[in-house]
Amino acid sequence: KRLLRYDVDDLLEQVSDFTTFTEDLRASSWRLTKKELRFMEAVVHLQGELASDAPFIEAVENAHYCHHELVSNVFDQTMNLKENM
Repeated sequence: KRLLRYDVDDLLEQVSDFTTFTEDLRASSWRLTKKELRFMEAVVHLQGELASDAPFIEAVENAHYCHHELVSNVFDQTMNLKENM
């Protein structure tokens, strides 16, 4: 239940914990109701998507962070140059 309260970013950071959760859920699938089985299938699908997309999403977020840092540094240098003129 604790893992299901996280947002997607938190789940991306904890893909291995979420994977363990889905494996545990699958292990007990024999005693689930039809509703619970549909839920389990949705969770397993989400876990598969997160596990396969996590490296790509992390790379994009890192590139975004680097771009933001670069733009901030260029802006700071421009303002510094402008002040010294």
